[in-house]
Amino acid sequence: MKLHTILFLLIVLAKLPAMAQWTPIPLQTKASFRAIRQIKNEIWIGGTLGTIVHSSNGGISWKELQVPGADNLDFRDLALIDQQKVLLMSAGPADKGAAKLYYSKDHGQSWSILFEKKSGPYFFDAIAWNQKKQEGVMLSDPMNGQFPLFKIENGGEKVKEIKITSFPTLLQREAAFAASGSSILWINGKLNLVTGGSAQARILQSQDETFTKFQVMHQSIPADSSSGFFSIGARNKSNYWVVGGNYLRLNGNNIGILESKDAGLSWHKLSDSPSFYMEKVLWTGKYWVVVGPSKSAAYDPKNKKWISLGETHFHNVLLHKKYLFAVGSKGTLAKISLADLDQLFLSKK
Repeated sequence: MKLHTILFLLIVLAKLPAMAQWTPIPLQTKASFRAIRQIKNEIWIGGTLGTIVHSSNGGISWKELQVPGADNLDFRDLALIDQQKVLLMSAGPADKGAAKLYYSKDHGQSWSILFEKKSGPYFFDAIAWNQKKQEGVMLSDPMNGQFPLFKIENGGEKVKEIKITSFPTLLQREAAFAASGSSILWINGKLNLVTGGSAQARILQSQDETFTKFQVMHQSIPADSSSGFFSIGARNKSNYWVVGGNYLRLNGNNIGILESKDAGLSWHKLSDSPSFYMEKVLWTGKYWVVVGPSKSAAYDPKNKKWISLGETHFHNVLLHKKYLFAVGSKGTLAKISLADLDQLFLSKK
């Protein structure tokens, strides 16, 4: 074998770990996906063109489905009530017929519209579902000086608006990004909300379990109309992360990562974080994982080390048993095992 051929192979092999960490799962659809949730072995994915993808065996096989009459809708979040009942949230302007919540009681065989808004500046952003309470909270873009919140009750069969009595003064153009359905976090009986789109990215938290009064917990990160906080995730009841960036600048990040170790009461910015736009943050039980439409990465808090998971086109990521499943644009679905993450961190040592 000629020397230049050997050198070429060595270069290729050296690059393989950075390119081959995620295993693509081929789909026929070219819909873009932002929603992914699981309950037991059921995994549901929601996307554009009224498209949903479903696995009933933990990601071994997948079935692509179309919600009747929803061809123009973008399902950016969903909630799984049990193994039969599914809620699908359409994100889009109410006056264009896109602010809808679909409901299936029969494993996705049939769908009905549970709730919708036909006028006003409603634009649904995310759903936080409490499996133990069998209740959910749905967030909409601001109107009348606050973020509308809707309580989903009776195991997903009833929706009513929460009457908010106290809300911080909104900044000009402030909103929540409907990027990965993770701009809200329901934990410790409180609702946490992250924002962007204005001069500052902010973190808000409800003062009690009624979600009727909110206060600002952090507002010192500069932002603009296309940047801010996009996702909030929890390691446990006290340790939270917030990530974001600018969706127009995929390979840079002036927002960074914020961490709280006291259930959201105080926040500090990580001194070392990846420099790319992040749409979702997830705790795996051992590592933090962040994904975006240009790159993804993982962080080991024990050894305070980051590893790159390569170039990606992801909007969202989910942990199911021993695997991470990520979804993104143009029918992107991929997986990586937790064992692979372990090996990548070991190889860095």
